[in-house]
Amino acid sequence: RGRRVTAQELEWLLYRSVALCMAPPGQLSPLTDGKWERGDLLALTEQVERYRTPYGSTVKLVNRMTGEERHVAVLAVGRMEPLEIPERHEPWLHFHERLPWPMELSTRVDILGSGDSFRNLEHRLRMIRSQQLDYAEHGIDAPPELERLAKRALVIGDEMTTGLPVDSARAHGWHRIAVGGRNREECLERARRLIQLYSRELRISLQHPKNQDWLAREFIPGEPIANTGYVRRMPVNLLAAALPQAASTVGDRRGDLIGRTAGTCRRPVFLDLHFPMEVRERSGLAVFVAEPGGGKSTLLGALGYLAARRGVQVTLLDPSGPLARLCAMPELRPYARVLNLTGSEHGTLAPYSLIPTPLRSEFGTGASGDREFEIAVSNARAERRMLVQDICMMLVPPQVAREASTATLFRHAVRQVPAEETSTLDDVVACLSQLDDDAGKELANLLLDTAEMPLAMLFFGRPPEGLLGADAALTVITMAGLRLPDLKIEREYWSAEEALALPMLHTAHRLAVRRCYGGSMSSRKLVGLDEAHFMEGWRSGRSFLVRLARDSRKWNLAALVASQNPRDILGLDVQNLVSTVFVGRIAEDAEIASEALRLLRVPVNDGYEATLASLSTADATSATRLGFREFVMRDVDGRVQKVRVDVSYVDGLLDHLDTTPAAIAAAAGVLPAILPNMEA
Repeated sequence: RGRRVTAQELEWLLYRSVALCMAPPGQLSPLTDGKWERGDLLALTEQVERYRTPYGSTVKLVNRMTGEERHVAVLAVGRMEPLEIPERHEPWLHFHERLPWPMELSTRVDILGSGDSFRNLEHRLRMIRSQQLDYAEHGIDAPPELERLAKRALVIGDEMTTGLPVDSARAHGWHRIAVGGRNREECLERARRLIQLYSRELRISLQHPKNQDWLAREFIPGEPIANTGYVRRMPVNLLAAALPQAASTVGDRRGDLIGRTAGTCRRPVFLDLHFPMEVRERSGLAVFVAEPGGGKSTLLGALGYLAARRGVQVTLLDPSGPLARLCAMPELRPYARVLNLTGSEHGTLAPYSLIPTPLRSEFGTGASGDREFEIAVSNARAERRMLVQDICMMLVPPQVAREASTATLFRHAVRQVPAEETSTLDDVVACLSQLDDDAGKELANLLLDTAEMPLAMLFFGRPPEGLLGADAALTVITMAGLRLPDLKIEREYWSAEEALALPMLHTAHRLAVRRCYGGSMSSRKLVGLDEAHFMEGWRSGRSFLVRLARDSRKWNLAALVASQNPRDILGLDVQNLVSTVFVGRIAEDAEIASEALRLLRVPVNDGYEATLASLSTADATSATRLGFREFVMRDVDGRVQKVRVDVSYVDGLLDHLDTTPAAIAAAAGVLPAILPNMEA
């Protein structure tokens, strides 16, 4: 995305190269067209005078017009230990930005092809072999480092001759850092601190050479190199690892402020979840992946809150329930609603009514519009049948569900019942009981036995009127107190409550999206779905997420899907439909981290797995909790960058989004009764 600089931008850069570490200039050129004559270029350098200080340790710069004075010490990058790519730290050439004072960089690089580099390498390898022969002739053991250097030279030579161009090419360069201060003592003290920082953190030696005036002139384009010492020879990828500007911009540059980039260049990150549909004409599916405690639910709730404040119709599904506290915030309380499914009325999760019937007004006019409408209605009916079959299979014991006749009987009964919104599971039970087959009657009895349980009554009957409250700006659907099963354990060992949690969560996802299909197609809508991994194991769940991704652009729907495992998303074959990806900390399993990198479209097995493991790391010796979470973000334009999500600028938001057990207990009024006992 490089472009040519304008005349005004080049003026600014040239002045900064002359006036090192001094106040940035305003617009220098008085001309509107920005053109310069050859004789006018003196105006860029005339204002700044240069003086060498005693013994040449610094250079004094004085602006004759403003009286500003700066002392500058120029450091050269010296010996470097081998660095791992990707690095654990920030880009090594910009590592100095950790210190809170202005500095300038000058880098001159020659990119050498494989031929020139290989000839130079062969010469050095012959020198090493000659030294080894000299030691052998005199009967003296050669130093071990000679053999290590020889092996390293052979490996590099192989990369140059057989590797890709980025591996075969070499970069020879001189890297300088100018440190400024108000006086000579302050300048030298800052230079010492910078040398210590690089030596301690990166094992890079910074040198303070002589002839500081010549080194300072290197920063001006066209000036010669002060000396040929301290040349650094490295692969091109190591030089690229020094430059943070390649991917420091991420986000949509509009929408809500969610944090800043976590690299050296700390830039604000703005996210508009409807930017992919309205501008880029892409899918609105956004994926959140992280291990427990990685910040998925907090980010999901924060985006829902910010969208609701902007007038977007928001529906959040939070099975565990902490996000329901958002509805208690004073600014949202009049416009928010909490729907707790564990205490809802009969028929709330009736599967037939969860899939809306398409409206004729949503399609074009004429014969082609009629054909598209008929296809959409047929697809809705087929999806209802598929969902009802899956729900029935979930409601019967697993031993019965595994029998081949069970699926056949359910398929026959569902085919007999009209696949309309007005049908119910009671119609399926009645159809099964009327079959001549004893197995069908047994299935009907099993469903009736299940229907007697309080939670199972949600699936039977018709849904109540005005269930989701279309007028609410924010609706949070919860299942507080429900125990979610562990999918790693066989279904035979689930408790009755855990067995019912699976169909409840399955239909709750449908219920959350059902509200989004009730309004205008062009109006902005947002739905956040947590615990998406429960959908992946059933065909109706997979088809639901695929349709959600494909319909999001047409319905202007931002769909946020959170899961602990990236396999749940990759297994649905919707990776090409994902517009935005947030990957949080994944430290327990390297294989899961590799799959998360595939979701980010980042190379696997190149060391980036360690980057995911280092996200949101806290000091083990401190009891203070982190007030932020870090994610690796891929935006709709394919840019990938580490970001630090921080919404603490909204008063009280983090307190309502805290999902730790202590915070939940405090919100429920439990901790005040416990703390006195703990003190005793």
